[in-house]
Amino acid sequence: MAPQSAHADGQEGSLRAGPAAADVDLTAWRRLQLIGAASEVICRNGVDGARLKDIAQEAGVSLGMVQHYFRRREELISETISSMLELTLATWRSVSEREPDPVRRLFALLRFQVAGWAPFSKRWSFWIEFWSAANRDATLHTYAQDVYQRWEGPFRIAIEAGVKTGDFRAGLPADRLSLILMSLADGAAVHVLMAGDSFGEESMFDLLIDMACRILGIEDEVRDRALSELPRIISPHYPEEPEPGDGIDWSPLMGQLGE
Repeated sequence: MAPQSAHADGQEGSLRAGPAAADVDLTAWRRLQLIGAASEVICRNGVDGARLKDIAQEAGVSLGMVQHYFRRREELISETISSMLELTLATWRSVSEREPDPVRRLFALLRFQVAGWAPFSKRWSFWIEFWSAANRDATLHTYAQDVYQRWEGPFRIAIEAGVKTGDFRAGLPADRLSLILMSLADGAAVHVLMAGDSFGEESMFDLLIDMACRILGIEDEVRDRALSELPRIISPHYPEEPEPGDGIDWSPLMGQLGE
């Protein structure tokens, strides 16, 4: 029961079918399969509740196989967090490298908070469970600080680029503005998960765009033009837009297995 692809064909980005290429490192592929299973278990049970037995069952393998590739549970949890972070960073790299317009780039980063390489509830549930565990575990706490620092960079760089081109009229330093937007996204995501139909994903996106326009002085015409050209789903394949799916798109990491 490994993650499904977020792509229309249900195979690209999926860990269920097995390695498709002959030159794939089978050890690396098996480790990624177990990481995918661990991510699913963490989404459901939390970091503290992610037992190796449950991860083995999710992956459809024996407990002994899990322990062969990951000697300690803590190693598997750490690798899973690193891999989930890498999916986020791969998306941000694609947006940063392929989107020259600073307004669309910032809006893409905000859109990604709502629609990315996994369904909203799965992606945000994983990170919320991680933040919760990091509050109790010193090692995870240190890792969480690194995650936040790496998340802040793309927002800050996009804001600085927009100020330089004159598209943004910022009254605060870029690092403070990026912190405002990141904090709003975190809080709004929790509200979406808890509020049900009264505050959904699109309401969250509208809120993020409204705040960004207010604090950066983005004009209505500029906002509307950027939004009209923005993909609805922001993925590592930006600006290509994959079909919605119910699983995690692991294709950026799968592409590294033969390297």
